[in-house]
Amino acid sequence: MGANKKNNNNNNNKARRKHDVQPVLLGVPDGRVEHDTDAYVTKLGGVPIWLQPDTPPSKSVCTCKNCGQLQYLIFQGYVPLPESIYHRVIYVWACNRRECMRKPTRYIRYTPKTG
Repeated sequence: MGANKKNNNNNNNKARRKHDVQPVLLGVPDGRVEHDTDAYVTKLGGVPIWLQPDTPPSKSVCTCKNCGQLQYLIFQGYVPLPESIYHRVIYVWACNRRECMRKPTRYIRYTPKTG
């Protein structure tokens, strides 16, 4: 009977842990953010920094295939390949318009490769 009571206590503790409130850490700006011009940086949102700023890709790269409007930059990450002579940056774009939300083409990834 003692083992049964112990198992019930363990199950109750597991159920409580599922509903425990976890602390949330928020990042807030603590000063002016300078415009970044380093293409080898990983960042969330903002304006893309192209590897070759003199020859940026066409607007079709960041245009929603559903509604034809420009998308928002979600992520830009510098992701070099090991032992490669090429630099690689991945850009992730997404459309936030209601009519595009559940369509599979609402986001695109663009990965240019340059030497």
